[in-house]
Amino acid sequence: MDNNISFSKIVATPTLNSWSQAYNAGKLFAVLSLEKIQETSTEIESLNILGKDLLERLEQEFFAIEDKNLESIKKAVSAVFENAVESVAISFAAGALVNNILYLFGLGNAKVFIKRTGILGLALNPENIDSKDIVSSSGFLKEKDLIVLTTDAFSQVITQSDLDANLNDTEPSEITESLAPKIHKAENGKVSAIVIKYKNPLVEEVLDEGTEVNQPEKMVQEEEKIEKPVSRFYEYLSLFKSKFGKPNIQFHLTKNLFLALTIIIVGILIFSVFLTIQQQNNAKIKALFAQIYPQALKKYDEGQSLVDLNKTYARNSFLSAQKILNDNKDKFPIKSREATQTQDLLKKIDSGLVQVSPVDKSGLDRSKLSITVENGSGIEGTAGKAASVLKNLGYNVASTGNADNYNYQGVTINVKNENASFLSLLKKDLTKDYTISSTSSDLPSSSATDALIIIGK
Repeated sequence: MDNNISFSKIVATPTLNSWSQAYNAGKLFAVLSLEKIQETSTEIESLNILGKDLLERLEQEFFAIEDKNLESIKKAVSAVFENAVESVAISFAAGALVNNILYLFGLGNAKVFIKRTGILGLALNPENIDSKDIVSSSGFLKEKDLIVLTTDAFSQVITQSDLDANLNDTEPSEITESLAPKIHKAENGKVSAIVIKYKNPLVEEVLDEGTEVNQPEKMVQEEEKIEKPVSRFYEYLSLFKSKFGKPNIQFHLTKNLFLALTIIIVGILIFSVFLTIQQQNNAKIKALFAQIYPQALKKYDEGQSLVDLNKTYARNSFLSAQKILNDNKDKFPIKSREATQTQDLLKKIDSGLVQVSPVDKSGLDRSKLSITVENGSGIEGTAGKAASVLKNLGYNVASTGNADNYNYQGVTINVKNENASFLSLLKKDLTKDYTISSTSSDLPSSSATDALIIIGK
């Protein structure tokens, strides 16, 4: 295993009708759980054999792929589960790391969480998808990202808030050690998970440092090129003086000719100095462009890769790229190649921000609406899951908690009267994942937030 990846596994003790496993081979990670849907007296060994066979086929299919990308890996994963046993319920999640890109695949309500810069979010959630369909996503990883692959039963034992509290800067082995007691206490044989910590490869750091070290050398080379016209001028001037200074050459300069030569020499000198200054300025501009443009382009590419994975992370990447360019764009001459490239990239960044902007086409800014999300179903993690959906859309989720009872049906949306314009937008955004049962705009003005959303059964 590369030294830029560390990981640890959690696997519950199997029961008569359920079995799970956490698996890795190189940079391929997977969790798998099997459960017999019908009552049977067959020994647990049958599930064990079936599970190990599926994981062996996964390894064979994955390492047989020559060009590993999202489509080729998804095709291989689909081939493994296309003939799944109908009497057995399967929950499966896999992650494949190719360079610094993470490809994710899920089946049967398995989930993949990512914690980045202190924020925990769902990177893959195949809930409400046909149980036979493989769901996939991909994105660039960053320094100190924590990835957690889990089977469906994991979320029944460990809430998202518990997981968030345990995912910190410690090593994966310490994280799984803190989660293990609660998992084993649940006596649910379908629980398994892998915690992975990512660190940028040392090779990338060396390349980045090499680029910075080489830049001054390039500038020195430019300066040497700049000095050559001046040095050649003095060589010609010395040659001119030596020839006209020889006593055997009978040549008398008239006053007007000497004045003309003086003007020519001064003109050449002024032109050489001007050319030197201009070339030095051009060298500085090129050095600055070589420093800031690749950084901004990298942030833009990160944002593009995260648009479907996590809009909040994507928006942060686009804004970082935009700031780098805006802070330096005035340093490039108008209509220069550097200025043109900078403006072109800024236009692309603006288009990217439109894709992840919290501002709706109607002009409403989701980030301006503060929301309280409450659990009205009694199912652990319900409010946290809805809060993640809303945050990813750009809303300001101020708090989560439990409702006054657990008998709510569907989703109830209530906003203050002055925020009534947000009702239709909230309903449109939540309809993608939930059934809306009622909406109103009579939330008391004394409420701490602008809106209250209760997630029922």
